Amino acid sequence: MNSMTGYASRTFVFSDQHYKIELKSLNHRFLELKLRTPREWNAFEPALRSAVESKVKRGSVELWVERMPGASSPNEIQVNQKQAEYAHRVLSELAVRFNLGDSVSLRDLLTFPEVIGKGGATPLTDAQINGLRDVLLVEVGKALDDLVKMRSQEGEKLRAALLAIVAQFRQAHGRFLKLRDQIRTRAQEKVRKRIEQCFEAYTTPDSQMRALMETRIAQEISYAFDKLDIEEELTRFIGHIDQIETLLKTNGLVGKKLDFMFQELNREINTLGNKAQDLDVSQDVISLKMWVEQMREQSLNLE
Repeated sequence: MNSMTGYASRTFVFSDQHYKIELKSLNHRFLELKLRTPREWNAFEPALRSAVESKVKRGSVELWVERMPGASSPNEIQVNQKQAEYAHRVLSELAVRFNLGDSVSLRDLLTFPEVIGKGGATPLTDAQINGLRDVLLVEVGKALDDLVKMRSQEGEKLRAALLAIVAQFRQAHGRFLKLRDQIRTRAQEKVRKRIEQCFEAYTTPDSQMRALMETRIAQEISYAFDKLDIEEELTRFIGHIDQIETLLKTNGLVGKKLDFMFQELNREINTLGNKAQDLDVSQDVISLKMWVEQMREQSLNLE
């Protein structure tokens, strides 16, 4: 079981240039991947996406890869001579073509972002770019392993917290089983007294009529007890608890399944409260609904 929350970072060196990888993931309904890499690495994007998708199935994942200043000269300013010459030539040709008469200044050259930069690097050859791609994928794979490990650790913490609440649900079910018999006994006694009062108030000498009335009343009482009986709801209630516990004890993608089970469990809790019409049950129902909401909020962070 994995949480969708995690963080990992790594650094590596290629061709005397330092790079940093950062991975951050948060909860999301599906897998959402955001890549932030140097512009010239756009060709690497499909491979990077594939690497992430192979190890992360759900969550909002952000992957940053950036160049770092060299360790020996962190404030080094470097000039791209070829780009500067190209920019100067283009600007000079434009000045002649439009008869501007102005010479190209340093300020004009600096308007080209590729001309000068901090911690820049010598452009890589095609062979080096392919090598960088291979090294990058290896390092990203290691960072992903670190991210998955952290998500797994967070998932175990969530599992323990959710199983603790499940134990409280089981205790509540035990209380409901005892209260069910008490509720039924109290209801029967209450109805019996009312029937006696009714016959005492409205006596009839006709034995056949009395027998008919007693039969009809017995039918109505049986129907009323069926409406008040919570045994069916208790059976479904503990069934949902068993399924939730089974999901929590398995590995894999369980977040969406748990969300559905919490909806079903909440429905049974509402029905229990409505049918029982008992103060003790009503108080328990309030607590149960709060626990379901706690579990639902925590499960939103499960993959």
